[in-house]
Amino acid sequence: MFSNHEIVPVVMFHSVGLNDTDWVFSHISEPLESFIQKLELLRKKGYQFLFWSELYDHMAGLKKAPKKSIMITFDDGYLDNWVYVFPVLKKLGVKATIFVTPEFVDPRSGIRPNWEDVTNGKVAKSELNSAGFLNWDEMSAMESSGLVDIQSHCLTHTWYYASPTVTDFHRPENREYPWLVWNAFPERKPYYMVEDQSGLVPAGTPVYEFEKSLVCRRYYPPEDILREMAVFVDDSGGPSFFQKEGWRKRLMTLHRKLFEKYGAKGRRETDYEYKKRVFFELTESKRMIEQKLQKRVDYICWPGGAYNSTVLKLAGEAGYKAWTLSSRDQTSFRNLPGVSPKQVKRVGSFSWYNIPGKRSVGRASAIYFLCGIERHKGSFVYTWIGRALVAGIYIWHTLEERLK
Repeated sequence: MFSNHEIVPVVMFHSVGLNDTDWVFSHISEPLESFIQKLELLRKKGYQFLFWSELYDHMAGLKKAPKKSIMITFDDGYLDNWVYVFPVLKKLGVKATIFVTPEFVDPRSGIRPNWEDVTNGKVAKSELNSAGFLNWDEMSAMESSGLVDIQSHCLTHTWYYASPTVTDFHRPENREYPWLVWNAFPERKPYYMVEDQSGLVPAGTPVYEFEKSLVCRRYYPPEDILREMAVFVDDSGGPSFFQKEGWRKRLMTLHRKLFEKYGAKGRRETDYEYKKRVFFELTESKRMIEQKLQKRVDYICWPGGAYNSTVLKLAGEAGYKAWTLSSRDQTSFRNLPGVSPKQVKRVGSFSWYNIPGKRSVGRASAIYFLCGIERHKGSFVYTWIGRALVAGIYIWHTLEERLK
């Protein structure tokens, strides 16, 4: 009935404070006020905040963590982790782990203004820019505070073509596939949130069936097909071509003809090439973070929760002590003393009221967040409080819609 306080929840956040932008992934950004309320509530309830090394020792039975411990994590290394998150961590005395992908790290030097500078009167709020990614100087400053631990999120965090099956075509107004530019121009990855990159990939470029980079046996399509598709769209009006009826059918027909002509020139990675690429991702991301921040990197969070048995084996060979479990892992595994410390279960930030089998009905409260944490720890009471909150919100939204 009550929570098992030996279980250490590991909470997954991404971004904070960018939820009102037109960023394609804005749904993973937590409102600043909501984030503060969640941490304040955890503090009020007596939670202690851990780094992964402390959690590892707890799970390995080397050193027991304090009662009611928790670990806060952030994926991807967004600039708002410096601009908004870090000042909140300092104010509340909270420790957190940030998983960064070196190819997305902003290469520019210098520390940019953050929320603390606003509260101290050094800059105006309007001068803050929080869209983008962290640079090494900002990560170093956070590390030196003793409140932030930087760990690996692999090297590329992208998607690759997995087969010659076409699923879509790139067009200027479609922002669904930013990774097309990432793969073609990796040097532009740190800036994709702040610049229009849609024109860097030719309109009409086929989007083949794809998978996350770590689990994908990469398919390389024939360059002849890509070139002739782009020329056809350009000769047919460029962006205006996609306003014409039947554009998709015309492109599919053209691709089919081109594939009959050039398809044999496409190829897929061999097993050796796949393993070599993944091992490089694992070792190079570890090496770069260790070199840039003068620290040891022992832990890795899988981008998009994508891994397989080969990836796990190679991660061990690369020197990682532990890694995250995918959110799709619905087993009863919990971060407890005596279980394997090589894998860590994470939970989401419980940011939305989600009706089972239905759509989200709005941003969730800090109380609902706490219910999710305690439910993860086995609390029957908090489980039913959380269900009651969702039911109440659902009833309210249903009545509101019927009265419109």
